[in-house]
Amino acid sequence: MLAPTAGAAGAERAAPSAAPAEAEPERPEAPKPEEHDGPRIGSIGFRTWIWPEPNRKRDRLAIGAIRVGTSVRLKSTEPVPGSGCNKSWYAVEPHGFVCADETTTRAFDTPYWRALASLRPGPGPYPYRYAFSFGAPMYSRVPTEAEQKAGESDMPKQTDEFHTLGKWSEGHEQLVLKNPKDRPKPDGPQPAFFEGNKPIPGSPWNPAVPRVKIIPAGSGFAYARVFEANSRVWLLTPDLFLVPADRVFPYERSSFRGVELGGDRTLPLAWVRAPEGAPRLERDGEAFRDSGKRFEPRKPVFLTGERVTVKKTTWWEAKGGGWLIDGDTVSVVEPPKALKHGVKPDERWIEASILGGTMTAYEGLTPKYATMWSPGLGGVPVKGNNSKTFATTEVGIFPIQWKDAVETMSPDPGAPTVFWFADVPWIQYVHAPMAMHVAYWHERFGYPMSAECLNVSAADGQWLFDFTLPKLPPGWGSVGAGRQNGPSTKINITP
Repeated sequence: MLAPTAGAAGAERAAPSAAPAEAEPERPEAPKPEEHDGPRIGSIGFRTWIWPEPNRKRDRLAIGAIRVGTSVRLKSTEPVPGSGCNKSWYAVEPHGFVCADETTTRAFDTPYWRALASLRPGPGPYPYRYAFSFGAPMYSRVPTEAEQKAGESDMPKQTDEFHTLGKWSEGHEQLVLKNPKDRPKPDGPQPAFFEGNKPIPGSPWNPAVPRVKIIPAGSGFAYARVFEANSRVWLLTPDLFLVPADRVFPYERSSFRGVELGGDRTLPLAWVRAPEGAPRLERDGEAFRDSGKRFEPRKPVFLTGERVTVKKTTWWEAKGGGWLIDGDTVSVVEPPKALKHGVKPDERWIEASILGGTMTAYEGLTPKYATMWSPGLGGVPVKGNNSKTFATTEVGIFPIQWKDAVETMSPDPGAPTVFWFADVPWIQYVHAPMAMHVAYWHERFGYPMSAECLNVSAADGQWLFDFTLPKLPPGWGSVGAGRQNGPSTKINITP
């Protein structure tokens, strides 16, 4: 996995079910109004780096980045002096500098920019829809039927039958909609910029060879639109590639989310992790018996604080009646007794338990949000063992290093080619390449699932991203901690 500054970011190996993905409205092809609110500079590359000074040396780390198809406001249209840039440096809002290199543009009326800008991340926890690849081609324009046949002659024949790719991929397949009838349907007309089997003017790809690359089997990717052309249904990715719908299966969206705390909804609480729920027990003196009722799965149960402990077993009383056992199917979160690790009384911080699979956000000693997450498949790390080799999440206090609102994650060095998850939302690096991020491919939160990262749901990922420091400045797609961006929020990962 790759470090998040001046390069790409790390990814997951990961691994039951939810609400179906909703169709999204057709996005306008015209640039959004932000490009008319003053002078701006946009990104047309993989990403455009924002530097603390107009000086791009190898030993200087970027403080942020602009996502492709988006723009940031300039402080002035006048270039500033600097070094390490073949063209001009510009000061951007609210601070930092951008080199006007080949990844940038200030021409917001070109067909290529208008196409990119129409596919910007949408609002809400899910900026896009997502799909699972069985090995799918990515075209830079709508290919003719002959070009499709030639371009896919070296690929396995597409099939309507879903089959697992193997043990290694099971975690990536948990939210896949496996019925061919659930494959994406057209949700609008063919975009004007793809009419006539022609490339978009300004596209960097060779128009004579429409197939640019292949999405490896087992990888996930994002798509923003679905349309029909040349007798086939196509998915349009945010970076303007076309993927045939018959070679992929879509992901359904997770319905899981944590709970905001306040008033009567506070700690202690219990998370019911087990898919079958947990028995609601009745107390009879010192004994407990099954009432025949159950606490709902994947839901928090707020507790009175009353408990009974016999040997190593603890029973907790639930508000509203009934008792439950703190154990394999239930994880109890108690309020912290004191601040530790240098956390100030009004400071925001997060605590995450590997064995409990629970995560709680605080301001000082006041709990603000509680949820479940998925740690590394290897469980609690063993001292001396490599976290990547043994798929364990590190234990310790980690300040957030870098935040990406939407970015591709891959274990490949350099540009991803062998395996990736595209356009993962709400990524927060805590000890790169280890990150807290959305896992749009599974929702078995509360249990070990990842390669080493902290997997959360989309709704939780957005809440936590907005909660933590540093904040993402307007127009920025990524932000790093320290320097002009200020301090960062600490995450305490415990066994």
